[in-house]
Amino acid sequence: MSARLIDFLLSRTARERVLLGALMLICLPLLLAFAVVIPLQEARAQAQSEHQEARALGIWVSERVAELNTFGDAPDVVRSAPIGSSGLEQSLIDAGLRDQISDLGVGDAGVIELRFDLVRFVTLANWISANKPTWGYDITSFRFEATNASGRVSATLSLAPQS
Repeated sequence: MSARLIDFLLSRTARERVLLGALMLICLPLLLAFAVVIPLQEARAQAQSEHQEARALGIWVSERVAELNTFGDAPDVVRSAPIGSSGLEQSLIDAGLRDQISDLGVGDAGVIELRFDLVRFVTLANWISANKPTWGYDITSFRFEATNASGRVSATLSLAPQS
């Protein structure tokens, strides 16, 4: 290949060889810049951007940890004795939900099963929120299913005595 290049240059005039040399002096640095320098600069800029994002994330996490440390310990949950199915039924009556209950049964180990075929979701959620701390039961399973009636759901709850 170098013999062909030498033959090519020897067949040219001195002026053509000078112009080819000048062209090579211009093209080689440009080729080097486009092939090596510019991709390296872009990679460096991207790395710096990722580094800044990582530092910002680290600062954010540190702030969340500091914020978490300002919170006190959660209050101790006072466990109360289970109120039983009759107490639960009375709380349903007080909330106006007794007429909407389809099934109320007590299973093994005091587990209470409740089923509502059609109940207003907000009323049921308010009843659970108001009574959960005092009724002495943990919700072991629940299922809410949407119905065609607006704002109403069918619901199934399992309540086990707190341990």
